[in-house]
Amino acid sequence: MNVEFQVHTNWTDGQASVLEILRAAKELDLGALAFTEHVREETSWFSEFRDEVVSAAPGFEGMRIYVGCETKATDYDGRLDVSDTVINACDIVLGVVHRLPDSRGGYLDFKHLSADETSEMEYRLSMGMIAKAPIDVLGHPGGMSLRRHGHFPEAYFRALMNTSLDRQIAIEINSSYLVDMPAFLTLCEEVNPFVSIGSDAHKVSELARCRDQLMALGLGTS
Repeated sequence: MNVEFQVHTNWTDGQASVLEILRAAKELDLGALAFTEHVREETSWFSEFRDEVVSAAPGFEGMRIYVGCETKATDYDGRLDVSDTVINACDIVLGVVHRLPDSRGGYLDFKHLSADETSEMEYRLSMGMIAKAPIDVLGHPGGMSLRRHGHFPEAYFRALMNTSLDRQIAIEINSSYLVDMPAFLTLCEEVNPFVSIGSDAHKVSELARCRDQLMALGLGTS
């Protein structure tokens, strides 16, 4: 449990550098960390980013360090907004829902959608990634619905977890999005999916936030 598997640096929308993140992670005694930068299909800088992480890693013995990305679903068939070049350069790929496609090559406006419409479309996009996309983790499941409406149906969470088992895709426990972590953990205990722990850290102070919340709930203390 002593891991942090969603971190963003100043290569994208984070506030700290790779080295600053690694130094802070060492101070927090994290056992493993994954850099998961936001990418698009046209992203051209990923190889330089990977080189920076790989070059810095030997200075932090005892901590497993991974290069990854966070990429969004673009349709209900599991297509992702990322190139094969980036996918092939990653140790870990997080597939997420950030936007809801409109079937015309654009995206719907969340302001014009009800809670039920948002959660149903987010569920279908997530299922498409679990079924077909080259991902290792379903990142912040239900996150758009939770952020905008404070709710994502338990039946959808349950179905995502059950379906993820077939391809051994992890479901992310994300402290930045979950509004009821104890309920989510109860469902995890029931279904027993593969899980990934991530804080969606965009600055040093957010590192290990998910780990610490889990420990505060009594996990990992026995």
